Amino acid sequence: MRLHDLPCKKRSVLLLALSLSSMFVQAEPLLTVNPVAVARPLANPGNGVASFHGGFGDSLSQAQYPDTGIEYRRYYWSELEPKEGQFNFALVDEAFAAAARHQPAMNVGLRFMILDGPESGSKIPQWLIDKGIKGDWTTDNKTFAPDLNDPTFIRYVQRLLNTFGARYGKNPELATLDIGIVGAWGEWHNSNFPNLEPLHERYTAEQLNRYVDMHFTAFPQTPKIMLISGEDSLVYAVKKGAGWRADCWGDWRNFGPDWNHMRDDYPQRIKAAQSSWAGFNQAWQKAPVSFEICGHMAEWLSVQRYTREEVQDTFDWALAQHASTINLKSTEVPKQYRDIVDKALVKMGYRLRVVSLTHPASVRAGQSLALNSRWSNDGVAPIYLRYTLAWRLQDTHGQTVAQGSAGDDIRQWLPGSQRSGYQLVIPNTLAAGQYHLDVGLLDNNGLPRIQLANEGKQADGWYRLSSVMIH
Repeated sequence: MRLHDLPCKKRSVLLLALSLSSMFVQAEPLLTVNPVAVARPLANPGNGVASFHGGFGDSLSQAQYPDTGIEYRRYYWSELEPKEGQFNFALVDEAFAAAARHQPAMNVGLRFMILDGPESGSKIPQWLIDKGIKGDWTTDNKTFAPDLNDPTFIRYVQRLLNTFGARYGKNPELATLDIGIVGAWGEWHNSNFPNLEPLHERYTAEQLNRYVDMHFTAFPQTPKIMLISGEDSLVYAVKKGAGWRADCWGDWRNFGPDWNHMRDDYPQRIKAAQSSWAGFNQAWQKAPVSFEICGHMAEWLSVQRYTREEVQDTFDWALAQHASTINLKSTEVPKQYRDIVDKALVKMGYRLRVVSLTHPASVRAGQSLALNSRWSNDGVAPIYLRYTLAWRLQDTHGQTVAQGSAGDDIRQWLPGSQRSGYQLVIPNTLAAGQYHLDVGLLDNNGLPRIQLANEGKQADGWYRLSSVMIH
């Protein structure tokens, strides 16, 4: 019996069956690969240990200090604008240049400051003092502490931040901006100035919050970090989208046997912030958490004589807070503690790994290659800057013959499993043969910047995961 002699309904059923059968027969077999994971620490942009004011450089080997992912710099106003309207951009440009020279290239973190110690001399420019702004001199008339509520001072602070924000705020290599200016070293206290009323008693929260707003106005796109001792301004900043930081991290008896930051300060401040706003617990999902060491790790060993258990507790606590960066002040890490540091760095911040990749074993030129990948963020935090997930095919001579970018926003990849799907278009003129399949996380210049926790890294930074036959 011929097909057109069948009743219409039976003919339709048979045609559907033949079509499905044809599709099943012609479907290309799928290939699944599970790239091998690596267990060592990875130096990645804006992640892990900081290089403090170029301190890594040539002075310390990686046996003495872990490889770094962020170049952290702090600048006084008097350095940045020594003459009114003449801004020392070269000072900050050098930080970005130093970060770029490091291999692998680092990101940059910045803080702007107006005070040091009473003995240090004034850290705001003399021309600003000469304008008659309100403030207090130390008893020896050596150092001027400006009044944070003075209208002229406020206006010039905003101009300073706006100027540097206009130059660096859209730089994709600026990983973090500390919300500084306020207090000694931008640390939101003036406890080292005995002649001054305590900062949070002298000014209202609204007056201090003005400086939080200034940083957000000047650097709207940059991830920002607020000091934990900012009291009411801490929650105010985090509500606006900032992460948080703590100084004197690792203090168990730096100031004496009866009080320390780790037991008697940080937990209480975090609890107060959480009580004030429940969303404080999730701040790390949108902006970084960062810590700066109390003293130096060599002093932990020689002066404080911290046990390995105390050092372990310090790093465990940092991971529990979802820390992305730690500033060890570019001083040598004692051998007695180094394994604790390295194990923590395997988890600190983001750590992205390809778990599996499934794709057709072969595909015809002119068609799309379906790439379904499963990823894991094995760290304790997401990545906070945008990088592009990209795939490419290379021939046996190392020439890229097809490349495309997936639309995943990897900043949303919190710790745990993630999935990505992408259709890589194969040129219809591509010659038949076997081709390598690579993945990379690219920066704005199209360069692979993120080291994955996988084997297969190529000389140019891409990762070779599989191969596919084009016919």
